[in-house]
Amino acid sequence: MKRNAAIVAGATALLSLATTHLAFAQEATLPRTERSFARLDADSDGKVTMNELKPKAVKRFFRLDDDQNGTVTTAEIDTWLKKGIERRKERMLGRLDQNKDGSVTSDEVDAYIDALFNGADGDKDGGLTLAEIRATSQKRPRQSGAKGN
Repeated sequence: MKRNAAIVAGATALLSLATTHLAFAQEATLPRTERSFARLDADSDGKVTMNELKPKAVKRFFRLDDDQNGTVTTAEIDTWLKKGIERRKERMLGRLDQNKDGSVTSDEVDAYIDALFNGADGDKDGGLTLAEIRATSQKRPRQSGAKGN
């Protein structure tokens, strides 16, 4: 029983994190990773200027403007967030719900975690290094339909 409660709590936490991530995905933010920095640094001079940042940030935000009237409403933001949550739910179920019955059991979570870990453990020593994790995440294809910068 405790294990099931922990699994439900973990899944809830993941969904909350996904929702939080979605909420910030279209907001204008400064790059936090080398990859996002490099995408903005158009001239590769090691600096992001306002001329490099602003057009991309504005374009990204106004993707939410469904009716293309130059204004993003609360309803448009809500619609966008709901679509993102639905996509995330489908990805989670696609990865975890092995028998495709619309629910995830503790056995399915265990099997997923085992496969995830074992797939990343390149030297099969029972432990993961950051390099192994990074190598695995680079091999994993990006989800189709995900919007980037």
